[in-house]
Amino acid sequence: MSVSRRAGAQVKKAVILMVGVTVALAGVALLALPGPGMIVIIVGLLILSAEFAWAQRWLDIAVEKAASATSSVQGSKRGRAMLALSGVGMIAIGVGICVAFSEFWVAGVSIGLAGAIGLATLHPRVADWVEEKALTGIDDEDNVPARTP
Repeated sequence: MSVSRRAGAQVKKAVILMVGVTVALAGVALLALPGPGMIVIIVGLLILSAEFAWAQRWLDIAVEKAASATSSVQGSKRGRAMLALSGVGMIAIGVGICVAFSEFWVAGVSIGLAGAIGLATLHPRVADWVEEKALTGIDDEDNVPARTP
């Protein structure tokens, strides 16, 4: 491999690292701020997994844990009702923020997007996929260690 190819591969790896870590850290911030934090973290890990094996393992764990939590909420009629109510409420709040406080439109869109994602998980095809990922993770193998109390 030539020096220029090796340098190019290293630059690519560094760019993926910077972009992936930035996206994942934005997701961590969104866990405390209004927005779809876990989804953004998963996207950051997905970017990182293009170059790093450790990110693929973390991605599998994150997807399995997030899907498991969603699946447990969807397991009861009350959970589905609360998910629908919170999704509609978040969309309404997001639209309200965009209309009433236009300078905070990013927060409004983020809250509305989180509500729409919550509502989307109620669709039967999405719910089936979430249930499958709760069992297998992103790589379709059940290799995430079980949590022991």
